[in-house]
Parts: sequence; C-alpha cells; structure tokens
Amino acid sequence: MTGSVLSWMSEYINAERQLLGDEQTEIRLRALNEMFHSAPNSGRFAEAMTTAHFPHYFSDALSREFLRDYEYQGGSWKLYTKADTAPDFRSVDRYRMTEPGTLYPRAEKAEAHATYIAESQIQYAVKEFARQFDVSWQAILNDDLGKIRETPARMARAAARFEDMYVSSLYDNATTQAALVALGAPYSGTGRLTAANLAIGINAMMTRTDVLGNPIQIRRIHLVIPPILLIQARTILESLQMAGVATNDKNVLSDYIAGIHVDPYIATAAPNVPWYLFADPNEIGAVTVVRLQGAPAPWVAKKKSDIEMVMGTSPAPYQMGSFATGDIEYLVEDVIGGWNDATYVGVTDYQGIYYSSGTTP
Repeated sequence: MTGSVLSWMSEYINAERQLLGDEQTEIRLRALNEMFHSAPNSGRFAEAMTTAHFPHYFSDALSREFLRDYEYQGGSWKLYTKADTAPDFRSVDRYRMTEPGTLYPRAEKAEAHATYIAESQIQYAVKEFARQFDVSWQAILNDDLGKIRETPARMARAAARFEDMYVSSLYDNATTQAALVALGAPYSGTGRLTAANLAIGINAMMTRTDVLGNPIQIRRIHLVIPPILLIQARTILESLQMAGVATNDKNVLSDYIAGIHVDPYIATAAPNVPWYLFADPNEIGAVTVVRLQGAPAPWVAKKKSDIEMVMGTSPAPYQMGSFATGDIEYLVEDVIGGWNDATYVGVTDYQGIYYSSGTTP
C-alpha cells in the first residue's frame, strides 16, 4: 500500500481491470489522476469519474480496507467455538441430542436393539450492533491518506474487539462458572495453570461420559487463557520435559492441546487467574456463536448524499457528503448472537468445557 489516496484508489481500480477491461480501466485511472493533479471538473473527469463512479471506487476501497484490517485482527475464538446462523432476529430453536451409544449384536430376522435418545432445546438469537464514522471531503482532496485510512482501521479494530468481548462474555461470567463448579471435578478445578493442573484438566475432559455412560472421547482440546498466562502456557507446552517435574519426564501435554488462545477479557484478580479448556468445536460445540444469514462478518454502509447540485460544478468528493456538514458518513454494522441460558448463559454444551478458577497452587 503506497502513501497517497491517489495510489490507494488506483490500486483498487487496477484490481478490477479484468471486469472493466483495459480501455475503461485506463480511462478511470487517467480521470482519477486528473482529479488530484489538475482541474477537477475537466471534460475527461466529467466523462469517466462522475458521482456515479468516484463514490463507488472510494467507498469500495474504504470498505476493503476495513475488512482487511478486521480480518487481520484475527479472533481466535473462531477456532474453539461453533458457528451457526439465524435467518432473522427472532429466536431460533435448536435441539441437542445425546449419543445413541454403541451397536449390539442382531440375530437373524430379529429387531435391532432400541436406544432412547434424549434431547434438550437450545434457543439462539442475534442482535444488531453499530457505530458511525465520518470522513470529510476536504481530507480526500488534500490527499490525506493517513487520516482516511486511520478511521476505518480504528473501526475495524473496534469491531474485532467488540466480538472478542461479546464471545468471552458467553462463557467467562460468574453464572457459568458457578454452574460448572456445581457439576464437580470433571468440569471444574481450582488449580493455577501448571503442568500438573493442566494434566488434571486434560484428563477430566478425556474421561467424560454421556448420559448413557458411554465415553465421549474428546481428542482435541483448546487452552484459553488471559494474556498474563501466555508465557506460562508456552513454557508448559513447548518444553521438552514436563515443567515442574523433578524426574524430567518427557512432556506429552502438547500432544493433546490443539492451540493456545488468548482471551483478553477473562476477568482476573491476582493472584487468582482463571483459565479454560474447550473441546474442538468439530467434536463438541461448547459455545455457539450465531451470525445472521448472509452476514458472516461486520460490514460498512455509506449514507446516500443529500446534496443536489443546482448551479456550477464541484469536485466529486463534495457530492458524496452531507448537505449539513459536507462529511461523508459511514456506518459499521455487526449482527451477532449466542445462546442465553439461565444456568449456563452462553455455553451450549457443558460437556465441551473445563473451567479452573486458578485460586490454588
């Protein structure tokens, strides 16, 4: 990415060369260059970069910049949560079924062994979240790329941070923690993050059984921690020998951990630092994050200009803005949701989560 609005938008127009064709692409590039380096209302500009063209290219380039910055932020929760969609803003019912158990021998001409499969209802809903930001048309003509790129980048970071905070609130809350503690040792502990306590949590996950007493067989586990535990977690999992074990036994813990994920919104109160284990969502979806169908990520919308030229001419950016302020107004929108249960809040399946309060050595 180069250092001017001109080169930034030129890059975007060039990216559409295959769609536009060489001739139309060159016309638009020349017109764009003319807008920044000569009279903005020349015949070439009027021909190829009218208000029907410039707003499209500028808005799309700005939108692309926003999405690129949003995707760069990551959101590692997508690796340990399950994804679902809702068709609209009304509550959506889903049903969680128990495993059918094992198979039984079947004699010739005999009926198959019948198994009772229990089910429980889960209800999801999505909500709308949004924020507006503005770019002045003077900033565009001043070729102030730093100012223009700064705003969508900030909003992209804000959108990513909001999603991180929202997803964290689905499981890191006092109600969910109390419910997991009430379930007992297979679902919660008190130990701080050490090799020995991590082994206890892994064993607790891998020895769970369903309502029929059958092993659930969790194979891949994700470690979710606050930032303060990152070095500790990497030390535990990346050491060749078991950390804190005098016999220097081979470290096998990393064989069971699919990834370390930092959740900066986990509430901590030193020296008590909680941490979580999640089953891989392909095996058990402990937390389900719901999106509106057709909206897998936040998006940017632009308010239609209420300026109508009745006399004279003006630069195209001016004709994109608000009559009252001249600012070009954008809206960042996000629609996201999850389960809201009175007992487990956003945890859709407690079989896929382990919580440690980190209160004891």
